[in-house]
Amino acid sequence: MLKNIAALVLAAATANASLYARATDASLAERVAQAIAPISGNGVAGNVTFVPTSGQTGLTVSVNLSGLKQGVQYPFHIHINVVPDNGNCTATGGHLDTFGVKAANAVYSCDKTKPLTTCELGDLAGIAGNLTANANGQAILTFNDPVITFGDNKTTILGHSIVIHNPDNSRLACGNIIGYVKDSPSSKTKTNTGAKTGSESDSDSGSDSESSHSSGASSVSISAALAIMAAAIAL
Repeated sequence: MLKNIAALVLAAATANASLYARATDASLAERVAQAIAPISGNGVAGNVTFVPTSGQTGLTVSVNLSGLKQGVQYPFHIHINVVPDNGNCTATGGHLDTFGVKAANAVYSCDKTKPLTTCELGDLAGIAGNLTANANGQAILTFNDPVITFGDNKTTILGHSIVIHNPDNSRLACGNIIGYVKDSPSSKTKTNTGAKTGSESDSDSGSDSESSHSSGASSVSISAALAIMAAAIAL
């Protein structure tokens, strides 16, 4: 069984396939160095990056997008499903809400001081506010989300996607969240995270040089396949 899994992982890594794993192995949280969602659609391009931060729970989220309209409020969320090959953001389903917060509350209102009981897990806008662009059409934002993780099955962001919404909640742009693990001494499959990872639907020509996710880029290797193996072994 493990031999077959390893063969599949090697084949996927060699083909540079875009794979998305929902982690069931809590130890994966210690191995993932960062996760990046390359965002594209309707002229919008950029990245949403997630990294662990020493001394804080959850993950630090960095948003760097271009192609937005100045002064417009853009909600953004983690959605349940991945973006399919055709790039259809509608196919990502609803907001990630593994604790059923929205269903439990008659009137949904995210209070960022009580995220576990009042906020959908994927409600990034509820934690940080909506995205707003500057005069150049860029939205740049960094904040800590105290609940989301890489490794716990109920709070992991792996295996999900990011959707940028218009003010009327229609879907403007999206991208899949891709995890990267730390290199091991014996690792021979390495990649520069500054290179295009790409969602399966689009290439992002402007997202591979942003300083918002350059830190630690040389110390990680592509883990779409490795995360699949970690998740499969844990089953």
